[in-house]
Amino acid sequence: MVDLLAHASQCCSPHCQYPNCRKVNWLFRHGNECKRGHFGVCVLCKKMWYLLQLHAPSCKEPECHIPRCRDLKEHSRRLQQETDARHRASVEGILRQTAADIAGNSG
Repeated sequence: MVDLLAHASQCCSPHCQYPNCRKVNWLFRHGNECKRGHFGVCVLCKKMWYLLQLHAPSCKEPECHIPRCRDLKEHSRRLQQETDARHRASVEGILRQTAADIAGNSG
């Protein structure tokens, strides 16, 4: 599947023989033009996003040519940073509370 996405994102041939290339290319074009896809209403856009979400987490290419790959990787990175920040804040709160409890019990 990843090979197909990579191929289709670069292919310009209207008569490409790569299996399903034209279908995926059509989905890419549809996704760029669809007005309903932004709200999760369009079934075709959902299919495209599903394929892209399968690809992005495993993509190691910093300049990936697959549409929206970089955006999805950046979004995932931001979510991870937010999760890490919440976790750090939680741990720091627990440590402060523990230190306060210890200080209160020793006095």
